[in-house]
Amino acid sequence: KTRRLQPRGSLNTTRKCSQPARERMGFGQLGVRVGPSKEMGFTLTFHLLGLSPTQKHHSLITEAPAMALQCSPRLRQVAEVVDQLGFEAYRTRQILELAYKSHYSDFMHMKVLPRKLRYALTSHFSGPFLSLKPVKEVKGDFAHKVLFECRDGVRIEAVSLDFHSHRSLCISSQAGCAFSCSFCATGKIGLKRQLTADEITDQVLYFMHLGQKVDTVSFMGMGEPLANPKVFDALKLLTDPDVFNFSSRRLNVSTIGILPGIEKLTREHPQVNLVFSLHSPFPEERNVLVPTNRIYPFQDSFALLDRRIEKTGRRIWIAYLMLKGRTDTHEHADSLVQLIKERPFNVQHLYHVNLLPYNTARGVDGGFERLEENAVEKFARTLSQKGISWSYRNSFGAAIDAACGQLHGMYEAKPK
Repeated sequence: KTRRLQPRGSLNTTRKCSQPARERMGFGQLGVRVGPSKEMGFTLTFHLLGLSPTQKHHSLITEAPAMALQCSPRLRQVAEVVDQLGFEAYRTRQILELAYKSHYSDFMHMKVLPRKLRYALTSHFSGPFLSLKPVKEVKGDFAHKVLFECRDGVRIEAVSLDFHSHRSLCISSQAGCAFSCSFCATGKIGLKRQLTADEITDQVLYFMHLGQKVDTVSFMGMGEPLANPKVFDALKLLTDPDVFNFSSRRLNVSTIGILPGIEKLTREHPQVNLVFSLHSPFPEERNVLVPTNRIYPFQDSFALLDRRIEKTGRRIWIAYLMLKGRTDTHEHADSLVQLIKERPFNVQHLYHVNLLPYNTARGVDGGFERLEENAVEKFARTLSQKGISWSYRNSFGAAIDAACGQLHGMYEAKPK
């Protein structure tokens, strides 16, 4: 029944209300404090985000989280600019929340920041918050592909896939790839450079800024994720509650079998889903399809995968490319079954084979052909009869060069 009036221009407004009203209002919102009141039970105090110098001591607006500063070069630079201009340290966390939670992509649009700070940040980064600039977008059935240009002109691609039950992003970890898998367009352009943790995660942030609700993120775009140390920083940013706040189990990392990377992933991110790209159970054939097999034989990879399952109790996906007349024979199916049955009894049930269709890729001239679905069913029947779990991946985005093996960042393939 009573009301405290604030002077005109005051930044705080204090109201009293009953407990039912308190429950109806969302007090988990940023900027709301609840305090005791003798008359009505409690008092609500609303603080306007970014406008009060007393917010330096606000429990939700403090210095930027240490993990984010450690993993994000951009956020460290933001903190340096804030400090050099003499602003309070809470401004760094405020910028983090505006970018990652409220999805502001441009410093100049962050109106709650002082004008001087907005201009200084824009000048320092020569543009907006995002380190990537979209230069071309193509949409197809269930797929939305974006060609990004980094600040140094390097180009990468990312894809948003809209399934009936969820939305998944396929992001790149490198510009190009050094491993030259014979069926993949990315490998034909070679490795341009590693991506930073910010460039990796900004692919996710871009689609979020478009208003897309992202459910899962897969490191299955351009590059070999476990060959880039910055992928581990990107995983920390994606799972950090103060930044993206993804569950580890909603992140998927694909690898051709980089042994040190598998060990590190098991050590640092045991709950992240791991996909091992096998494609052939025969060493000689895999040497041709995945030349890295000569350095890291798939038998050694399976030894590490066994240990990962024993430690985590998590399923491992085995990616298997169905190439007509090459990897689709009865002998291939039997050998694949045998390879899994050779695993320790306590882990073999957690191997799941993911059969993949071949997608014609630019710059790839290996005589590869896509297998008809009835032939895939025959191969899969052998797996089922031997008790092997399997699935067949739908190929979304093939018409716009957005499917597995087709991403090339609009680069020309290297001449042979």
